[in-house]
Amino acid sequence: MFYFQMLDLIKDNANELTRRLCKELLEREETKGYRKISSDLLYDRVYDVYSKLSSWLGSDDHTTGEIRKVYTELGKKRFREGIDLNEVVLAFMLVKRNLWQFIQEKQFFENTYEFSQALELNNKVVLFFDRVIYFVTMGYEEELRKPRV
Repeated sequence: MFYFQMLDLIKDNANELTRRLCKELLEREETKGYRKISSDLLYDRVYDVYSKLSSWLGSDDHTTGEIRKVYTELGKKRFREGIDLNEVVLAFMLVKRNLWQFIQEKQFFENTYEFSQALELNNKVVLFFDRVIYFVTMGYEEELRKPRV
């Protein structure tokens, strides 16, 4: 039950999470490649991650194959946009960090049971984004290996 409340918190606050992350991506020197993308497009892309995260994590229906398909394509797209792989990886690391900072700020945990539920969600988030980073990297490198005209 508490697990799904946290998922709802993420979904209900996708706009705020997105604003925070976009600001950080555009301000950090380590992610300057994202400045090549219009701020509206960047917002839409980050929002897509946060708004769909509850769906990815809240259902056992999503398979590793689905994650692979979506994020391999995303890796290819980032390559074509000229964003360095290290920046793409850092962006997903910042998605995770931003999410947990937000949840901690909301002082969402009142007891050890809730905390253990939060750890369960954290483990799923970490596993999901580890897979995302791996598949984005695969797609990026696949695109990198293609002969250029």
